[in-house]
Amino acid sequence: MDLTQTAVDLVRTYGYLGVFLFTFLESSMLFPLLPSEVVLPAAAAVLVVDPLSLALFAGTATAGVTVGSLVLFVAFARGGERALSRWSFLRVDREDVERGRRWFRRWGDHSVLWGRLLPVLRSIVSIPAGIARMDVRRFALYSAVGGLAFNAAVGAVVYAGRQRSVYHVATEWGRSHPVAAGGAFAVLAAIGTGVWYYVE
Repeated sequence: MDLTQTAVDLVRTYGYLGVFLFTFLESSMLFPLLPSEVVLPAAAAVLVVDPLSLALFAGTATAGVTVGSLVLFVAFARGGERALSRWSFLRVDREDVERGRRWFRRWGDHSVLWGRLLPVLRSIVSIPAGIARMDVRRFALYSAVGGLAFNAAVGAVVYAGRQRSVYHVATEWGRSHPVAAGGAFAVLAAIGTGVWYYVE
């Protein structure tokens, strides 16, 4: 069975509720189906047709990410590493937990915010934050802000692609905003470097 098509069918049937359920399940790791970078663009292609639907898509997906992340955070804040054996329904690999802890030790609380933008960290970063007993309000805020940035970017790219070629939009913007484009490239390079250190 094609899980991507199943997820898209869920979105077609339940709309924004389907988006919320998917992002909740992925970020809580209760039942991770597919990574967000696979499903969310397909979901946005179904739902995002104008600025209002873009805002609803980003807001709903962010709500799912935030609530799901809090579930995983609380599980590990209360149970520590023993949560892996105590709650067998958590679909987490011990090696991923250790990688997340290395990232969190290196970058601290702010890694929760930036981690929401990175495929390798989006869900895992909740675990070391919980084990470290990070302030829950700060954790929720960072998760929401990082999740919103990612979800809004996905929806915006899909929406822009409906209007004009994404490549055309990107090159036109880069030519008219060379300083901002250079800054964006530097940020992406820094994120890539962080991912490299994380994987190592």
